[in-house]
Amino acid sequence: MPFVSALPARLLQAAAFPDTIIARTIPERGMLEWTSGVLQIVVLLLGIGLLIAAILLILSLRAGVRRFNETVDRLASETKPLLANATAIVGDAREVVAMLRTDVERVTHAAEALSEQLLDAADRTARRVDDVNAVLDVLQDELEDTALSAVSAIRGVRVGASELRAELSHPRPRGAPTPVDDNDDA
Repeated sequence: MPFVSALPARLLQAAAFPDTIIARTIPERGMLEWTSGVLQIVVLLLGIGLLIAAILLILSLRAGVRRFNETVDRLASETKPLLANATAIVGDAREVVAMLRTDVERVTHAAEALSEQLLDAADRTARRVDDVNAVLDVLQDELEDTALSAVSAIRGVRVGASELRAELSHPRPRGAPTPVDDNDDA
């Protein structure tokens, strides 16, 4: 409470000396204070200039972003038909690939079936050729045997005929030995 008790005393003092002038001396401003004030104003103006430049930069960025968005929207609207056509082309290509795949599978199955048939036919033909070869071997053996038999029969007939001719042209007495002819071997 020292402040409260001192307050009335000061008020009394102010009331006692009403005509007292209190003078305060203001120091004179020097060059340093003037330059300080001018520099403060320059810094303030530079700050305001930077603020204006930042605002203009932000506005130009905003305009650029708008133009970019408009360009992207325009390109998106222009490329939608291209994308739709590309999607349709891809779908058609998939269908063509599917058709080609089924055709290739059909051709493969047909080739497999044909290959099996050709192998079966080749086996049957090989068996038949073997059978024909066996028949030809038997036929050749029979023909050789028949030819040998025919040749020996013909030789026998020829030898018999020559003997008969010799007998008929030179009669021999009974019991005489038969002469052997070396020319008949051929």
